[in-house]
Amino acid sequence: MKKITLLAAAAALALMAAPAVASAQWYAGAAYTNFDYDDAGIDAVTGRLGYRFNPNFAVEGEASTGVSDDDAELNYNAGLYAMGILPVASNFDLHGRVGYQTTEVDTVLGGVSDDGLGYGVGATWRLTPGFGLRADWTRMEADDGDSDAISLGGAFNF
Repeated sequence: MKKITLLAAAAALALMAAPAVASAQWYAGAAYTNFDYDDAGIDAVTGRLGYRFNPNFAVEGEASTGVSDDDAELNYNAGLYAMGILPVASNFDLHGRVGYQTTEVDTVLGGVSDDGLGYGVGATWRLTPGFGLRADWTRMEADDGDSDAISLGGAFNF
């Protein structure tokens, strides 16, 4: 039920923002992400695709896959988020996001699959109108435990 509620809220916010499509734009990005699952650090690559409806609201999806397999291996992590954006300067934004995440991790003791509420904060510094650097912290609260992710990467506007 929680999943349906989060997706319905994201869809409702997207519909409310639809009249402001004159300033809308698609963006995509890639990042290096470090996940902390029960004190096990897992490195991953993350891809993002989002749609910014206006200067203050966007919806984005992201997916990550692990690049290291020491104690634990990230098979995948995926999420869908509604984002509130605060433009601080002409080339610098702060953002907060909330949504739904699902993840699957393999460990020496077996596999773990979990999903739950994802939320976090971040910032984007646009070096040019088409490219910026982005940093994020995201937390997932799930039934089998919580995890934190820190990512640093690039974002392309088109």
